[in-house]
Amino acid sequence: MMAGLIRLRERAQITLPKETLRKLNIKTGDNLAVEIDDGRVILTPVAIIPKDELWAWKPEIRKAISEGRKEAREGNLKAYDSVDELWNDIFVAENDNEDL
Repeated sequence: MMAGLIRLRERAQITLPKETLRKLNIKTGDNLAVEIDDGRVILTPVAIIPKDELWAWKPEIRKAISEGRKEAREGNLKAYDSVDELWNDIFVAENDNEDL
């Protein structure tokens, strides 16, 4: 655990040491969540996601992306010669799933 001492300045401002910024990969303008836990202040770097992009962070979407990346790494992706061929495969797969 990294420890250090910083001073609270005017207007309740603090300056994080350069080493802390480097280790957390944060820079000026990044957002930090602030929590109070048992007398401690916890700062956590966060990314703000626009509401219209939240769908991409649903667990099922993240899982599908992860599986797709794994298939790509393993070379298990199928190439299609046309969009019609792709849609036909999707249609067949949907019908196969209905039989289950």
